[in-house]
Amino acid sequence: MPAETKKLSNEPVNGQRPVIFGTAGHIDHGKSSLLKELTGVDPDRLEEEQRRGMTIDIGFAFLNENIAFIDVPGHEKFIKNMVTGANTIDMALLVIAADDGIMPQTREHVEILNLLGIRSGLIVVNKIDLVNSEWIEMIREDVRQFVRGTFLENEPIHCVSTVTGAGIPELMATILQKAELFERKNTTDLFRLPIDRAFIVKGYGTVVTGSVISGELHVGDEAEIVPLKIRTKVRGIQSHGKQMDNVRVGHRAAINLQNVEKDDLKRGYFLATPGYFRPTRLITCKIELLPSVSPLKYNSIVRVHVGTGEFIAKIRPIGRDELLPGESCIAQILFDEEISVGFHDRLILRSYSPAATIGGATVLEVFPEPLRKKESAKANEIGKLIADDLFVCAENLFLLHPGRLFSPLNIAQALSISESLALNLLQSLSDSKKIVSIKTGFVSASEIPAMKEHILEILTQFHQKNPILSGQSKANLLAEAKLSDEMADWLTNELKIENKITNSGDKWRLSGFSPILSGKQSESIQKIESALIVGGFMPPDLTEIREKLNLPEDEAEPLFTYLTDAGKIVIPERNLAFHSDTIGKGRKLIAGYLDEKGEATVAELKELLQTSRKWVIPLLNYYDRIGLTRREGDVRKLKG
Repeated sequence: MPAETKKLSNEPVNGQRPVIFGTAGHIDHGKSSLLKELTGVDPDRLEEEQRRGMTIDIGFAFLNENIAFIDVPGHEKFIKNMVTGANTIDMALLVIAADDGIMPQTREHVEILNLLGIRSGLIVVNKIDLVNSEWIEMIREDVRQFVRGTFLENEPIHCVSTVTGAGIPELMATILQKAELFERKNTTDLFRLPIDRAFIVKGYGTVVTGSVISGELHVGDEAEIVPLKIRTKVRGIQSHGKQMDNVRVGHRAAINLQNVEKDDLKRGYFLATPGYFRPTRLITCKIELLPSVSPLKYNSIVRVHVGTGEFIAKIRPIGRDELLPGESCIAQILFDEEISVGFHDRLILRSYSPAATIGGATVLEVFPEPLRKKESAKANEIGKLIADDLFVCAENLFLLHPGRLFSPLNIAQALSISESLALNLLQSLSDSKKIVSIKTGFVSASEIPAMKEHILEILTQFHQKNPILSGQSKANLLAEAKLSDEMADWLTNELKIENKITNSGDKWRLSGFSPILSGKQSESIQKIESALIVGGFMPPDLTEIREKLNLPEDEAEPLFTYLTDAGKIVIPERNLAFHSDTIGKGRKLIAGYLDEKGEATVAELKELLQTSRKWVIPLLNYYDRIGLTRREGDVRKLKG
């Protein structure tokens, strides 16, 4: 990137923080000429724009080192480009021509700015040289009525002429004053820049431009193109036409990147801090419809403006078949392609055809689970994530997912904050007894009693259904409780410390529980044991035993499990069992033989046990598993 001799600090100039103003207004109301008058720069950079005298794409101009302007097109055909520019501004400059007054794109632009959450700006009545003073006063009154109820309601109105220069000095003074007093809403500490242009500079490579919406970036930093997950390194930075060592939120910037192809990039992609913004096709939002539009039906196809990009998606309101004009609700948005968004990003919704602004959305979940239309209760819980306070949002995130173990990185990605800030949040939540630390993660403290009770209820029901079994396997308990391994391990350990449950190996049971056998079951168990003892190393299979004892399968299986849990029998493979006495006898015989011979083939061990291949192979495999023997080619040797 070409270097400038003068290097600027990223510190505020005369106490002024970086601010980006964006124009808004109808076509031919003088937005571009106004910026040219203010800055000396023509924001219409395209040849076609200059030839036609009309802004087509977004343009840029700079008042000083810390004040930038984004100029947007006013024609209805280029609303998409207007949203691209408006999505990254801090304050609005609404321009209304005195001879035209309030026009359709004036209204749509103000609606878009409102939906994007713009909170400050000023109003310019332009072209006053074309009308008389009485007309100007009438226009001022119309404008004041028009902006009532919007963020511009109490903002100043300046009447100017870019032809005569009337009112320009006063407007300039107000812009400087508002920029100096501007207080940006808290943003994430992660760097993000929505890409609005990408091009090649000969000798330097790929350059991307955009407005920094959060965080800070330095020359030499690593960054990531999302949603492409392309890692890159910053070779150089320019801001407001000057070479910089770093840029931060509120700056327009051109970033020279390593190892990135210009053709891989497009509007809608972001340059961001690596590792936090994962690709997704599904997000959960709070959406609101404008009062003047048609109802939005479930699965409606719309255009969604994310950052500087426009994407096609389906809108799925939760808990309703359609959303009525002027209403808001929680909805999921399913995109046709992978995108990247941040927590609390503002989006603009436009109808698919004909394209018109219909509403806006605020991102609440960046990596959600798909919701069914009827899950309105879950939607109400998700709605609590709209809170401005990150502490409250983090707490609600835990309550939204009871039993889920969150790592610091999980919280960081969900809230679009750095891992260090996530750790601070988690520490505060832990100090407030809102969450509990469990090994590598955290879980909601308020949910732990319910989760413990759930495990106890599962075991209670298991014992009622299976009174002769010693307990429930960990795998089945975990699946039924719908808990992660780590969460289940911690909960069962806590319950064990509280003397509410106990375990034998992999089987968990309520404390004080003992298997209860009926007289018929005790008799059947004795017969099963007897059959296996008599069978020795060639026992009858379990089906034969069951049929001989005339036991239905649902009665026999618990008996076999009981004997296995009690250590009376071993089932080395499906439908085949040996009595534990036989297993012990075989162990001694094989250990003695191999100790003397060193190794033995299957045929030799088959002869040793006086059995056949049908039984000896499963038996030898069992001895391999428990560590008595090891297989080397066609022979067995003692392990150890």
